[in-house]
Amino acid sequence: MSDLQDLIDDFDFITEIAYDLSQQFDGVQTEDRKRKVSTYYLAKVVPECISLLKVLPGSRFTKVEDIFDFPSFCSISRSLIEASNLHWYYCVESIDSESTDFRFSLYDYHDYKSTIQIGNFIGADENDLGILKKSCEDLRVRIKEHPKFSALLPEVQRQILKGRKCSDLNQTEICEHRGIDINTFNGVYKLLSTNTHSTPSAVSTIVHTRIKGSGLQHAFACLVLSYVASFVAHMVKTIGELWELEFAKEKSAEIIYLFAENLSEST
Repeated sequence: MSDLQDLIDDFDFITEIAYDLSQQFDGVQTEDRKRKVSTYYLAKVVPECISLLKVLPGSRFTKVEDIFDFPSFCSISRSLIEASNLHWYYCVESIDSESTDFRFSLYDYHDYKSTIQIGNFIGADENDLGILKKSCEDLRVRIKEHPKFSALLPEVQRQILKGRKCSDLNQTEICEHRGIDINTFNGVYKLLSTNTHSTPSAVSTIVHTRIKGSGLQHAFACLVLSYVASFVAHMVKTIGELWELEFAKEKSAEIIYLFAENLSEST
């Protein structure tokens, strides 16, 4: 348990740093779209980091002897990795203004499309939905006329227009752009996805744990938590750089840069 406990303690510290960073943006206004959206992703990630700690036995929220909800651990971990990747896709990658405009059009279109679908389901006010539908249709036309859209595969185009994709790159392609080792990423992502759903492999993992002990889950948890911590740390690092902020404590900078560099070293 010692190695995992050390990782839990490190992840707790990274979460605390992320939370403190998020508090600095409370009430802050900016016209810079990348900066603005970066704070949105940080606001999403911080509660998920806390949720991850709450399912890990031996964290500040749990006891060592508590049952390890491994499927929930995998689900939250996958969500954190995806958020880190999308944050990099929208806010960090160095691209031209045309590409940036296209990506944020996809961001807004997916947001509008999802809101409309939810609004229809719950019976939202038709006038409000009408305004949203008009904005959504305007964006749809803008996206379809964009040169970047015409270069995409037909299936990707279809998924975007249906509101099922918010980016023109999938998670693996984003990691490839980031310079992250694809084999490692695909392996971890497959592990997380398999155990998030009720697949035969996920069931077998639970049965194996019940019969032979938690050694397998412990090994998986160490691998995954270290990987997730690197994604979160890299995200915190890049948000600080985007906003030209410095860490208040040297110890905070050390752990963020250590785990962020671990992600870079996986290339």
